[in-house]
Parts: sequence; structure tokens; C-alpha cells
Amino acid sequence: MKATISLIKGDGIGVDVSEAAMFLAKKAMAKAGIPAPMIVEIAAGASYFAETGNDIQPDGEVAAGAADAIFLGAIGLPQIRHEDGTEISPHLRLRDRYQLYAGVRPVKAYPNVPMPLADPRASKIDLVIIRESTEGLFYSAAVHGRSKIIDNAVCDETLRITRTTSEKLHNFAFRFATKRKDKGHKGQLTCVDKANVFTSMAFFRQIFDEVGTNYPDISKACNYVDAAALDLIRSPWSADVMVMENMFGDILSDLAGGLVGGMGMAACGEIGDQIGLFQPAHGSAPDIMGQDKANPLAAILSAGLMLDYLAEKLRSACL
Repeated sequence: MKATISLIKGDGIGVDVSEAAMFLAKKAMAKAGIPAPMIVEIAAGASYFAETGNDIQPDGEVAAGAADAIFLGAIGLPQIRHEDGTEISPHLRLRDRYQLYAGVRPVKAYPNVPMPLADPRASKIDLVIIRESTEGLFYSAAVHGRSKIIDNAVCDETLRITRTTSEKLHNFAFRFATKRKDKGHKGQLTCVDKANVFTSMAFFRQIFDEVGTNYPDISKACNYVDAAALDLIRSPWSADVMVMENMFGDILSDLAGGLVGGMGMAACGEIGDQIGLFQPAHGSAPDIMGQDKANPLAAILSAGLMLDYLAEKLRSACL
């Protein structure tokens, strides 16, 4: 079976790193005896918005979802924004449209990569943050216009946590932790929240506890997000898999990425029930575009996540 990949190169170094990632993905597939994927390019991003007034080509969202996977380079340029100051972000709509609820952010220390922590145990960092990617505080941002400033005096954003999505997320996280345990990892899943303050977070934790009863072989823990941030600085080598709300995951995954070489090493996969989107977690860095200075490793590692996803999808289709 031949896979189809929707490729959105996007802006800035997104073009450079996505080309490097696709080159190596094809090489890996050829070495494994798998036919090279059919790649369908889709124009989207801030540059496209500046040219056309649209952030993605006509029918681009539909075309992206018609593939087996989506690969995204990077989107956004600092000088090109909506009138309200927010970034051009069609990928947030893709998350919302295809319900890509499970954002997988691996954080691993690789040999010969400079790290800011002097403790020798830092070389053992190998954790995964699973970030819910469609709800939380990003719910309002997913569709441009959901949030409005009223009379230039008030802006309310909606934080949304639903049982349907949270159950799917926690089940995904427990299955993910189980797979890691089978490969020799700790088999521990920590729910990161702010359940002591917000009803939404207490609800999120309640669902985690309920789902967790179905996974007796996984060690379960809960931690408040501020304490989790401290623990990631103090002893990141102790963490295994962490699951959390959208905004918390956005912040902590960047923090954790900084512990293992920066955002140039930060891979990301966003998984839904039907399709997955894969992208480096860094920005577009337009100042170094086309100069052979961009670190492509985050994109290459994201392509690795995509190949794992496609292999599992293929196995499921053959059963």
C-alpha cells in the first residue's frame, strides 16, 4: 500500500526543514522496502495570506485530510498578522476540523547535543508530553473570531474541557505509556493540571482517574502544573509520560525541549481518530531561511513519528 502525505511547507525555514525531512523519510521507506509516498503539496501560511488574503489554498483543508498523514514545516511570520494582532494559523483549524486531540511531544537527550543542566543524569532524559490539542485555552483560538474584544474593555476566552475528548486523550496516553513500558520504560503516567483551583481541571483529573482504572499495570500520578514545571527543571530524568491540557502542554513542552538542546530538537505529532499531523514544534525563523543554517532535526524526528504512525495505520488496515 502506498501512503499519501499532505505536505504544507509553510513559511520561513519550514520550507527548508520539511524538504530535509521528506528526503530522509523517503530514504527510510526505501530501505524498509516500502513504496515512496505520494506527496501532495498544499499552499498555506502567512506568506500565502499576504499574497492572496487566504491562509490556505482553496479546498486546502479538505485536501489535507484526504491523505494518510499531514506534514507541516512551520507557519507564521512576525510582520504578517490578522488585524487583531494574532498570528496566521490555519493549522489550528486543521487540529479542530480533524480533532487531532493527542499532541505527542517526545523529549529525549541525544548524545553530543549540548544541554543546560550540569547534572550527569540529564543524559538520561527520555520523557513524553501528551498535550490535548483541540480544547483547553486554545479552544477559542482554533477558529478565528470565536474571541472578541468588547468595547475595547474586556476580552473573555473560553477554556473548554469535554468528557468525550478527555476520555479519548487519557485512553491514548495510557496506551502510549503501556507501549513504552513494553519497551523497557517506567510505565508511569502523570496527569498535570490545576485541579486545586479550576473546576475544569478537577473534571480533567476526575476523568483521568476513571480511565486509569482500566490500566492496572501503569503507575498513575497527578501533579499541579506549577509543581510539574519545577520538577522538570529539578529532575526531568524522573519523568516518563505526562498528559495535560492544551495551554499547559504548549508551555511545558517548550520548557522540556530547552532541557535537551532547544526547539531545534522538538518533534511533534498530533493524532486524531482518522489522521495525524506532524511538525517540528519550532517557529519559522525567516531570518535564516534558505541559508542552510536551520537545524532540521526536529522536522526529521517528526517525520520519524509520522512513519511510526503510518506503519501502525497500515497494520490496522491489514487486519
